[in-house]
Amino acid sequence: MSLRVRNKRDGTIITITIGEHGLSVRTSLAVASKKQRGCTSCLSRAGSYDEIEKGEAADLHIDYSDVANCALENGKDVILSFIVAEQDYNLLSVCGEVEGGADDSLHALIQQIRSQARLTNGRKLKVLVNPVGGTGRAVEHYNRIVAPILAASGCVVNMQILEYKGHAFDIARTLELSWDAVVCVSGDGIPHEVWNGFLHHSDAAKAFSIPLCPIPGGSGNGISVCVLGADHGLNLSVAALNAAKGGAMPLDLMSIWQGGKRTISYLTQAAGLMAAIDVDTESLRWMGDTRFTVGYIRSLIKNKPCDCEIYIKVAEDDKAAMVERLREKSMSQSTPATHQTENTNIPPVRFTEPESDWVKISGDVWYMYAGKVPYVSRTFKQFPVAVNDDGCIDVAVQMNVSRKHKLTAMDGADRGAMFYDDSLRYYKATAYHFIPGNDGGRLATDGEQLPVLPFTVEVMPSLGRLVSPYNTWNSQF
Repeated sequence: MSLRVRNKRDGTIITITIGEHGLSVRTSLAVASKKQRGCTSCLSRAGSYDEIEKGEAADLHIDYSDVANCALENGKDVILSFIVAEQDYNLLSVCGEVEGGADDSLHALIQQIRSQARLTNGRKLKVLVNPVGGTGRAVEHYNRIVAPILAASGCVVNMQILEYKGHAFDIARTLELSWDAVVCVSGDGIPHEVWNGFLHHSDAAKAFSIPLCPIPGGSGNGISVCVLGADHGLNLSVAALNAAKGGAMPLDLMSIWQGGKRTISYLTQAAGLMAAIDVDTESLRWMGDTRFTVGYIRSLIKNKPCDCEIYIKVAEDDKAAMVERLREKSMSQSTPATHQTENTNIPPVRFTEPESDWVKISGDVWYMYAGKVPYVSRTFKQFPVAVNDDGCIDVAVQMNVSRKHKLTAMDGADRGAMFYDDSLRYYKATAYHFIPGNDGGRLATDGEQLPVLPFTVEVMPSLGRLVSPYNTWNSQF
């Protein structure tokens, strides 16, 4: 089935063919200088739209996942907006009257495209932009790439640039709760602030029902990679489209009890090497995720062990069984995520100390890393069998090995190859307790430094929500 759209500006014909998996659009490709956006073919550049000049006609294949909008304007003009993979995921929109005029069949075709592309009716989004995250270009990237896609998708947006550390926490603590999602144009630290702000909201249960949506603007961007996959995790256009039309994926959050205070974690907790990498590379944010490789090599030179005691409430310690369960879950990965019901309450703190049946680990530990996500950065898959809503925390305890062994472990880190190494003790846990030694080491959660004091972590099943095209992490293992 095809639509022939007459460009209202110059009368040229644009042919849109509807297929099973996407659209074929026959249009011009050359781009002119900036002009006012009219109802014509256009391409987003630098936060505005550029008119397309006449040029050699070519067919573009557009996956339904890349469609931002399809609608009728004034009852007769078709508007179709999409991102183009072959053109660096730029936003392209066509607009014009359909040859033959509008009738019931045209309305049915528009609805078919909207259904296939899983388009929404324009979300109400609270957008938080961290101007100092990563390379410091988040505001520029938002204005140039993200905002035009949200606008083309019909989203109603309230954008706020963060002004100080903890600003996102303050915003979330008093947030008006009618937003469809909170979009974080940042690294992994801002979602941490938002969820902890929700914990202190006057209606915390309802606040936690609002999904968060990551758009990569930091150095690690681990959560964006987990949602969109290694190929698209740093793609601003794909992330913006996800904000506009992704579903609500449930996410187990983690409660940290330390010094009589509760903190929410959604990504990781780290001790030893991994905490040092997070904390001691703050000055290298300009490097992007390369900072973590530099931090690893620095720590390898020092080769400092992690003096600690770890007590784990183990749910599973069979690695083969973990892989099998992951693959069972991954079979439904392509199913679109759906909106979840509201939370009714916040789980109370159950554990502040270990119990007698918890497994104890101590001795020659190099690092402890625990989390809910497969990727902690695009190049490091620490928890390859992590599942978003399995009710468990993945706890990895790396025992000390030779420097050569540690250096070799860097090969395959992006694939999670270290999972199978005998020196890595790996557990699915519902809770664990960590006691630091006297070596003055580092502790961190979600990339933020923790006081060097004992703490207890327990899972809070499906308390959080993430905007996602899938019902689980976009990660294969």
